[in-house]
Amino acid sequence: MRKILGLILELNPLHNGHYHFIREATAKTTPDCVVAVVSGNYTMRGDLSVIDKHTKTALALKAGIDVVLELPFMAAVNSADYFAMNTVATLNALAVTDIAFGVELDDLDRLRRMKDLIDDPKFDEKVRQHLDKGLSYPTSCYRALRELTADQKIIEHFTLPNNTLAVQYLRSIERTGRVIAVTPIRRVGNNYYDAEATGPLASATAIRNLIRNGADVSSYLPAFCRDSNFIDLATAERNIMLLLKYRFLRDGAAAMRAVLGVTEGIENRFAEMLAREDDYQTFVAKMKTKRYTESKIKRLIMHMLLGTDKKYEEANLYYLRLLGASQKGLAFVRSLPEDVKARIITSFKNATDEIAVTELKASRLYDLLTDATTAEKEFKIPIIGERS
Repeated sequence: MRKILGLILELNPLHNGHYHFIREATAKTTPDCVVAVVSGNYTMRGDLSVIDKHTKTALALKAGIDVVLELPFMAAVNSADYFAMNTVATLNALAVTDIAFGVELDDLDRLRRMKDLIDDPKFDEKVRQHLDKGLSYPTSCYRALRELTADQKIIEHFTLPNNTLAVQYLRSIERTGRVIAVTPIRRVGNNYYDAEATGPLASATAIRNLIRNGADVSSYLPAFCRDSNFIDLATAERNIMLLLKYRFLRDGAAAMRAVLGVTEGIENRFAEMLAREDDYQTFVAKMKTKRYTESKIKRLIMHMLLGTDKKYEEANLYYLRLLGASQKGLAFVRSLPEDVKARIITSFKNATDEIAVTELKASRLYDLLTDATTAEKEFKIPIIGERS
């Protein structure tokens, strides 16, 4: 039986930490083929990717990935549970035997216990009790967990971002009904939210801050990534604010109630704040509430700009879009069952699938915001590459 390793990556940008993770996951699982689901031009936290999806694909192939599949805009720009559900569903469609992901806590038993605690009906009940007291959702979850377990290791690691995603991956893997081996890889170097780079394994957050300020980031990237062109984040954010203001000017706050993720009258808060703020970073920070994290606000902005319909809430939002493959990866794709191969999209020529149509719109929006030229590449065949 072939061993097929599945990975889930954002690569914003591909840095030394990602390269370490890919090599560690491959070394620990010794797969016959490595398949990765990669976020395209947008990320789970609602950010524009500093490198476009096609550049990202070429670099992923050089990093040792054999098959690069796209996580589309609607699935990528989503909460952790739906992000995980759609990435795992994509990998499951290709019948991966193994999945590896990065974590702060490389203790699979504790991660599974964390998952079981979250799935306990008592957890939701306690979360609601804390929300009713006016606490934020993350704080309510943390307090609920503390009331259900005395394991300090679980409590300490519960809110760390990679662990949070890992729990959602485990939930999603369980829902597939298949036996998929799981390999957690401990995060090394800077922590996810570290804003400053303190060594060669800097966080993507720190690297993006350096890119924003025009600094040289080559020492934090693998050698094959050092010629990458990054978007101008400051210009892109000014464009986001201009388009968002125009969207509200043209359609009004009430029209936003039909947009995915808009609830509790947040559209009115958007309208009020847009009248007072022009700077994107300041706007996002001031929009934050106990119920709406900065990531959720940024996701809402992107869905408002694109006009993502509420009908896509709680929906399966994945497809099998092949962005690139190595020669080994191509051989793997050709060996897949005919019904699976029939679902694989290699180009948006004559695309009618709703997710694909929305993805093309998202690429055009990315180009409008960043002055990139990604949309025209959506009609070309996948990138074929080899390792660096």
